Amino acid sequence: MTSLADRVYLMASGQIAPPAAEGPMEIRWNWFADLYDNPRWGLCTIPGFTASAAHTVAELCRATSIDPTADADVIADRVTALKARWQAIDRLAAIKGGRAQSEAADYAWAAVAASAVDAYDYLAGIEFSGTETVSSAFWGQLVTQPANAAVVRINAATNAWASSRRQGATGVAA
Repeated sequence: MTSLADRVYLMASGQIAPPAAEGPMEIRWNWFADLYDNPRWGLCTIPGFTASAAHTVAELCRATSIDPTADADVIADRVTALKARWQAIDRLAAIKGGRAQSEAADYAWAAVAASAVDAYDYLAGIEFSGTETVSSAFWGQLVTQPANAAVVRINAATNAWASSRRQGATGVAA
């Protein structure tokens, strides 16, 4: 049996796919949002990363998915606005990550910076996996929580992804 830390390492090194590595963009960005502000398993649950910061990043994640059927001018305007918002969050992550009061907060701000890179790629039409985001978030849980709590939270995040995929595939709650 592979330990949880080993599983996260395998995700981080690209040997196994992390949750939300592929799938419909709206579902992926909503799950990434929950990775920040879900009250049971999000980064808002770790010391040193405030609920307000988690909520801000989560709201930006939720706003990032773009309807490809929208008017081209509307899409262009939305992409421009989203890029500006992600740049601001990216700068904040660089500042906060450098001044983090704990190792866990370092991982949380690293996840934010990785989400910004994912958003830049997505908004430029480039595929992204979210590997760095997920790995940083899961490492944040591993270093701040007792082993059993980290297992519960990471498994809950993984199960939430699987559930959202089933819901997205059927159009109804799984």
